[in-house]
Amino acid sequence: MTLDWNSPRLQRAVVLALLGFFLLVSAFSVVGKTETYDEPNHYAYGVQILSGNSTRFDDSKMPFSALNALPGRIVSLLPPNPLSKVLNNFFFARLMTILFATLVAYLVFYWSRCLYGFLPALVSLLLFIFDPNIIAHSQLVTTDLYAVGTITYAFYCLWRFAQRRTLWNGMACALALGISQLAKYTAVALFPLFLLTLFLYDFPSLLGSLKLQAARAIKSFILKYLVYGALAIVVSILIINLGFLSNQTFLAFGDYQFRSPLFRTIQEKLPALHNVPVPVPYPYFQGIDWVVQHEITGHSYGPIYLLGVLHSQTVGFKGYYFVASFLKVPIATQILTGAALVIYLWDRKRRQNFLADEMFLLIPMIFFTIYFNFFYVAQIGIRYYLVVFPLLYIFTGHLFKGLKDFPVCLKASTLVLLAYLVISVLSYYPYFLSYFNEVVWNRTQAYKYLADSNLDWGEDGAQLERYLSAHPDALYAPDHPVGFHPMAGHLVIEVNDLVGITKNPQEYAWLRNNFEPVGTIAYSYLIYQISPQQISTLCASSDYCK
Repeated sequence: MTLDWNSPRLQRAVVLALLGFFLLVSAFSVVGKTETYDEPNHYAYGVQILSGNSTRFDDSKMPFSALNALPGRIVSLLPPNPLSKVLNNFFFARLMTILFATLVAYLVFYWSRCLYGFLPALVSLLLFIFDPNIIAHSQLVTTDLYAVGTITYAFYCLWRFAQRRTLWNGMACALALGISQLAKYTAVALFPLFLLTLFLYDFPSLLGSLKLQAARAIKSFILKYLVYGALAIVVSILIINLGFLSNQTFLAFGDYQFRSPLFRTIQEKLPALHNVPVPVPYPYFQGIDWVVQHEITGHSYGPIYLLGVLHSQTVGFKGYYFVASFLKVPIATQILTGAALVIYLWDRKRRQNFLADEMFLLIPMIFFTIYFNFFYVAQIGIRYYLVVFPLLYIFTGHLFKGLKDFPVCLKASTLVLLAYLVISVLSYYPYFLSYFNEVVWNRTQAYKYLADSNLDWGEDGAQLERYLSAHPDALYAPDHPVGFHPMAGHLVIEVNDLVGITKNPQEYAWLRNNFEPVGTIAYSYLIYQISPQQISTLCASSDYCK
């Protein structure tokens, strides 16, 4: 019996099953995980927003976190009852991100189906829901997945508006642009990107008009874009004011207390701006200033680590996210996305709809790839780069147009790759944040390549406690300081401490340079078994013991 993939009922059943699987895997794999280092502050800001206070206490917290605080807020308004105790669990704060990420997964499928059809869209969906980095950050109270979803949706709305210039599509596009500003400051780049993408889409028609009546065509073109720009800016400002609760909106530019040299210089050099009211809330503009300042100083994060090398907070690695993706994106996904890019460039027929379709995926992909790899300094985790992934997975769908007509060998190869993808990703269950593909075959060695939120973000504290309870002879370094002096025993060391991100790099140099871990706890903590004889040998042959 052959499946009829054209059956709407079968298509709905398959998509719902995959979305349900993604939701359940994300939910069950986060049960029992401790809060990451960033989650409490994101949650606290969400509570503030729901309490009517958008005052900023650091640079990266955004109004979207109010979604995570919503279950707890509902509980606070109800009389005490058994259900309120359940809803007040931090799991339900995380569940809000999971539900949002499930909607993003459907958006990936839907846009890919609009472009390429059902089976290609199914592959796009599979690549998204079996991306371990997506799963890991879908289950946390942070804004990374909110940025991924809102940016993807904004470009979808722009694509739809470019195809049909209706008032409804224009409003939807402007709303999506404004909403994205409440998720993460990465979305600020959408303003010029929208303008560039839409201009390139309209440029051929402008050229055609110039041949007939140049002056009128140029005037009409400029007027049209002024209307677009005004609508986008006005709606975005309204959305930003709603999200940040109009906190000190229209405060004069001269009254801002800037931290970054960029905005301080503007304030000093352009006194004419001092009395100009800023039409967005103070915390929104203030956050941009703090982001710029923290990128210059590295104040809000530790040293940057890649391939065993530490750089200071202010000096990143060129191509950091290329390396991180090579190690943390499943190999099957890399093969399929790489093939999609190569074949798209090779096959002229596939590029016929570039301006109409793929441009809306490729322009933001190219921009964010260049920006994050060569200009962004706070390289502390692949999570910042996730905004590229759904766009790339939608684009990869073009590779499978006409899948039913593929030769048997190509169909079989696709199935093998997808099966390999599923097995590789699920082999890390429930520790998806620590996923490395098979390039790092020995999982105890992952710390030699990447660390920070790529591997250890404080999420596995409960697993550590269970291990220490079961192994009373084990010494966990923060509770039993090892210091700079080598020692024998059953040692447990947190990855970020070992490599020098959260401790002085010299503190564990003796351990890092001379011994290999014999195991891990949830891949975040390394286990060492070191004998007195090994320490004696080390002391005799080095200066570590002096």
